[in-house]
Amino acid sequence: MTQIELRGVQKFFGAVQVIKDLNLKISDNEFIVLLGQSGCGKTTTLRAIAGLETIDEGDILIDGKPVQHLKAADRDIAMVFQSFSLYPHMSVYENIAFPLRATRKSKAEIDSEVRSVAKTLQITDLLGKKPSALSGGDMQRVAIGRALVRRPKAMLMDEPIGALDAKLREEMRAEIKRLHIKQGSTTIYVTHDQIEAMSLADRIVIMHEGVLQQVGSPDEVYSRPANLFVAQFVGSPVMNVADAAVAENAASASVTVGDATTSFEFPRALLSKLNGHAGGQLALGIRPEGVLIRREAADGFMAVETQIVEPLGSFDIVDLKVGSNMLRARTKSGFISGPGEKVFARIDPTQAHFFDKASGKSLEVRL
Repeated sequence: MTQIELRGVQKFFGAVQVIKDLNLKISDNEFIVLLGQSGCGKTTTLRAIAGLETIDEGDILIDGKPVQHLKAADRDIAMVFQSFSLYPHMSVYENIAFPLRATRKSKAEIDSEVRSVAKTLQITDLLGKKPSALSGGDMQRVAIGRALVRRPKAMLMDEPIGALDAKLREEMRAEIKRLHIKQGSTTIYVTHDQIEAMSLADRIVIMHEGVLQQVGSPDEVYSRPANLFVAQFVGSPVMNVADAAVAENAASASVTVGDATTSFEFPRALLSKLNGHAGGQLALGIRPEGVLIRREAADGFMAVETQIVEPLGSFDIVDLKVGSNMLRARTKSGFISGPGEKVFARIDPTQAHFFDKASGKSLEVRL
């Protein structure tokens, strides 16, 4: 059982505060991904847990015991870095065995552990090779093996596949997930790549400028973003966000996007759910798949003109001009042949999000 908890953690580099009152609980066997832009504090948080950075305030607990005053070597945590950091003069076998030799284990124990980890990582046939003879993906497998071999309480990974090409990254994502399921270790993984975060995490911790923005499952942070930052950071393409005004009609609510001269029709229940925000500083958020397009006019659909079409293989992303705003819509491949076409669009009310512009927080409206 390995549980990690951060309580009121603060970290300064000079006058710059890089972690601001961070509180987080990580359960045993959980795969947590710290996600955010460069400089948001995610790697500093990881290094603080590992003991490679000191914290200025707060507590870091492992299995309920404060460890912020312990050296990295005394925390029983392994870390994998983006750079492979292998010993070039040693074979793969010797690289993996090195942490065990430092603990003075017997030769038989070391051999058994190394071969067991190599089998798990599918690198048994590489044990006699030097790092210079390996591909990038294989070198990272060796680095992971060296961290795993001593059975640490937790595994920390700092963008471990960021330097690999796209195909290798995809393969290594699957490998890391498979390894986590098999080993069952508590894992904290840092990345700025949301695809890695969505595909690997049990829960995603989103950070911005040292502040924790939202913690939740991949589905939660995608479908129910807590604020405008999360809404526009998670998802590819990003969520459409535009100023909005809501008005009352006879049997429905109308939502006007930006300076558009026509509005989208929403259920009347929206007015009561907005709880007084209808006339205030309001932003509408909608994922591209929530913008519905058809070629013929229909009730609730607004006439719009296509601008740019991005073919992405199994689907296209189409830019639609609504007043001075652009709404991006996801369509089946080839549905729109090119820019300048007149089509009809509406917003799916069940996929719409509303945010308070002043605070950026979601109003948590669900229709």
